[in-house]
Amino acid sequence: MQNCEKTDEKCGADPAGSGAGTPPMLRRRNKVSAMPWQRWTAAMLVFACFSDAGAEFKVADLQPRFVEQALVLSGDLELGLNAKVEEALSKGIPLEVAIDIHLYRVRRFLWDPNIAAWTLHRRIQYHALSGQYLVSTLLPEAEAGESLLTLPEALKQLGALNEVKLPLEQPVTEHEHSVDVRVSLDIEALPTPLRPVAYTSFTWHLNSGWSSWKVTP
Repeated sequence: MQNCEKTDEKCGADPAGSGAGTPPMLRRRNKVSAMPWQRWTAAMLVFACFSDAGAEFKVADLQPRFVEQALVLSGDLELGLNAKVEEALSKGIPLEVAIDIHLYRVRRFLWDPNIAAWTLHRRIQYHALSGQYLVSTLLPEAEAGESLLTLPEALKQLGALNEVKLPLEQPVTEHEHSVDVRVSLDIEALPTPLRPVAYTSFTWHLNSGWSSWKVTP
């Protein structure tokens, strides 16, 4: 019988907790289980970002100008959908985008006063029977809807600003002005059962952020 009274080293004991007396396989398992949960969470966030890298809303081009007592907009909005939102659209769920527009008068030393603000609403919906996408504009545009065969064509039509006329309450002064534009997916317009999921998921938060464009009378 081995005598373990004099020293613990000879009997494989590990009083310092270094793991020297633990079998290699068990030590390996302990190291894996000890990985912090923060690393796993960070890895999942990185994966989510790259998996939806192609999904982006962007104000690609805007040409604002004043015509009589109105602001007229021409340009293009790039509306990229991720796989989850595209899947919902293919199942017949209508999607609505909100185009927020603010007109400011630019001043050198003071804050820029807000002259006017508008929100345009546009909708896209897939009809399984016809196999087509219906793109329609809502008030204040209220133009007739258009049917398109492919999703890229429908998204291009959804984001097209063709001489959109926005009335002004009073004529603008002879100063430089700024038009700020933002386009986003309107979560409030989704079917009621889907809204809680959309509000708590980054997948549904498609937003271009604000971009500014100069315009002079």
